[in-house]
Amino acid sequence: MQLLTIALYSRDGRRRELGFRPGAVNVITGDSATGKSALLDIIDYCTGRDTLQLPVGPITDTVSWYAALFQLDDTRALVARPAPKPSGRSTRAMLMFGADLSVPDVDQLAVNTDTKTLRRQLGRRIGITENRRRADDRADLEVGAHLGHAMLLCLQGQSEILSKDRLFHRQGDPFVAQAIRATLPYFVGTAAFDKARKLTQLADAQIHLDSAEASYDRALLSSGPREVAAQALWREAHTIGLVPTEVPPSREDILDTLAAALSNPLKPRLSETQYEQRVAHLQRECDRLRECIRMLAADRQALISGSIAADEFSTSAHIPRDRLASLNLLSLYGEEMAVGPRGDNSVCPLCGLASSTSDPSVEELRHSLHRLSEQLDGVEATRSDRQAALEALSHRTTELRQDLLAAEKALKSLIAGQEISTPLPQQAQDDFARGRIYGVLSTLRHDAATDVARLRRLRDSARARVQVLEGELDLERESDDLRAGLVPIGRDITDWSHRLGLEHGGTDIQLDPEELTVTLGAQGRRDRVPLARIGSGASWIGYHVLAHLALHRYFVLHNRPVPRILVLDQPTQAWHLPDAVGDDLGFNGADFAAVEQLFRLIHDVVRDIAPHLQVIICDHVKLPFDWFQETVVQDWRGGNKLIPRDWIDGAE
Repeated sequence: MQLLTIALYSRDGRRRELGFRPGAVNVITGDSATGKSALLDIIDYCTGRDTLQLPVGPITDTVSWYAALFQLDDTRALVARPAPKPSGRSTRAMLMFGADLSVPDVDQLAVNTDTKTLRRQLGRRIGITENRRRADDRADLEVGAHLGHAMLLCLQGQSEILSKDRLFHRQGDPFVAQAIRATLPYFVGTAAFDKARKLTQLADAQIHLDSAEASYDRALLSSGPREVAAQALWREAHTIGLVPTEVPPSREDILDTLAAALSNPLKPRLSETQYEQRVAHLQRECDRLRECIRMLAADRQALISGSIAADEFSTSAHIPRDRLASLNLLSLYGEEMAVGPRGDNSVCPLCGLASSTSDPSVEELRHSLHRLSEQLDGVEATRSDRQAALEALSHRTTELRQDLLAAEKALKSLIAGQEISTPLPQQAQDDFARGRIYGVLSTLRHDAATDVARLRRLRDSARARVQVLEGELDLERESDDLRAGLVPIGRDITDWSHRLGLEHGGTDIQLDPEELTVTLGAQGRRDRVPLARIGSGASWIGYHVLAHLALHRYFVLHNRPVPRILVLDQPTQAWHLPDAVGDDLGFNGADFAAVEQLFRLIHDVVRDIAPHLQVIICDHVKLPFDWFQETVVQDWRGGNKLIPRDWIDGAE
C-alpha cells in the first residue's frame, strides 16, 4: 500500500491534488508555514484515525473534504473523509476499490462507511488477518492488530522525530504504547495473529487492572474521612453514655459495636453532671491534641533545620576533602618526594623548589583529610536516621490530626444537637441523639460495605482476567522470540549509524521492544545506553530515521502486512536550516555533510528495495544535487502553499 495522490476539496468544490511517486523518495520542500507538516496528519486521518487536530487557520477554514488515493498490490483504494467538526473528531468515511480509480469531483463524494470498517477493509487488503471481536460486554471493541496499529510504525511527526524519549508515532498518547508493544510481534512476524489478539487483550486487561487498582486505592485513601467520622461518632456515643469506653475498638469493629449499642433500648442515661463532665473532658482532649501537634511541628522544624545545616556542611566540606584527597597521588613519587628532601617542609613535595614559608607536611594534611572524611561519613550516616525521624513525626502528626478532627467533630455535633433538642422532653432528647447517630452510622456502613467492596471485586476480577491471559501466553518466550526477530533490524541500524558517524555509531545498537526505544552498547560500559541518554538532536533524529528505515526494510524483505509508506517530517531541524536553497544553504561544512549523508542514505535504502518502499519527506531543505532534485515532488516557495491563495480569499 503506497500513496498516489492527496486531494483537498474547498468549501465551494474546487480540488487541490498532490501527486506522489510510489517506490521512491518524495520530498516536499518549501518555506515555513506553507502546510508541509499538515500532510502527515492528513495521511493519518485518511487511514482511519478518528481525530484530525490541525492548527486553526487556512486549512480548517477552507477544506471541506480530505481524500487519498492508494495503490494496493492489484487494485487501488480511494479514501475520502469529510472535514471533522470543530472538536476535530469524526468516524465518517468513504471507501472505494477499483483498478482504474482516480480522484473524483466533489459531487461524487459520499459517506458510505465508518473508520472501523475502513481500517478493517484496508488492513485485510494488505494482509492483516481479519480482526475478531470480544465475547464480553465490550463487544464493539476490536482486538488484535489492525491498520491503525500498523500506521503507528509509518509516521514520524516534527516533534516525534526529534524526541529522545519516544521512538514511535503517538507513543505518548494514552494506551498507544501498550498497543505498540502488543502488536509489534505480529508485524515483525514472531507471533501469529491469534497471539497478537491475545496480546492486545492482555494489554487492554492490564489497562483495566491498573484503573481498577487505582480506583480501589483511592477508595482506601478516602476511607480516612470515613474513619474520622466513625471515631467522632464513637466519641459522641460515649459522651451521651451509649458506649462504655472512650477508646474505640478496631476500625473493623467500631461500626458493628455502635450498631449493637443502638439496638439496646435498656441502656441507662447519664446524669446531667456526668454528661457535662464528659463534654468538658472532650474539650480538654481537643486542647491537648492541639498542643501535641504544635510540639511535633516544632520538633519537625528543628529536624529540617538540622538536615539543611548538615547538607550545607556536607556540600562545602566535599570541596576541601576532594582537594586533600589528591595527596594520595603523591605516593607515586615515593616517600622522599612526598615529604621533601630530608623532611624539609619548606621544599615543595611536587616540584622540589624551595618556598619562603613552611607548608604543612603531607602527614599533617593527610591527618586533616582523615578527620574531614570521618566528619563527612558521620553526616552521611545520620542522614537516613534524620529521614526516618521525619517520617515518624509526619506519621504521628497525621494520627493526632485525625484524632483532633474526630474530637472536634463530636464536640460540634453534641453542641448542635443540644441546642436543637433542649426544648424537647428528656426522653425525646435521648431519642433525637440516638436517631441522629443511627442516621450517620447507616451512611458510614453503606459506604464501607458498598464502595470499597465493589471496587475490590472489580480489581480482583480484572486481576483474574490478566492472570488467565498470561497463563494462555508464554510471555517470556514471546519476548525472547521478538528480540531474536529484531536482531537483523538492530544490525542495519548499527551499520548505518557507523556510516552516518552518529554518536556511539556502530556499537551493537538494538531496538528495545519493551521500552520502545533504541539502546546502544556504548564502549567501556556493561549496561546498555538508551537513546534518552545520548546527546544532541542530530543523534536523536539520526537514530529515529535509521530505526524506521530498518523496520521497513525488514517488513519488505519478510513480506509483513505493513503499509509501504514512511513519512518523515522535518528530519533536518537539528541543524537549524534557513529557508534557503541552492548554494546559500547556511550550513557549515560539517552540517552540510551530515544532511547530505542522511538524505543519501534514505535514497540508497529506498533504491535498494525499490519499488517496495515509499518515503515521503517534508522539509525546508533543497540540496543542490541531481539525485536530490529528482526526489522533489513539491516546492512550496514564492507564495506556493498547500492551500491556494484564492481559496483563502474566497473564504474571507
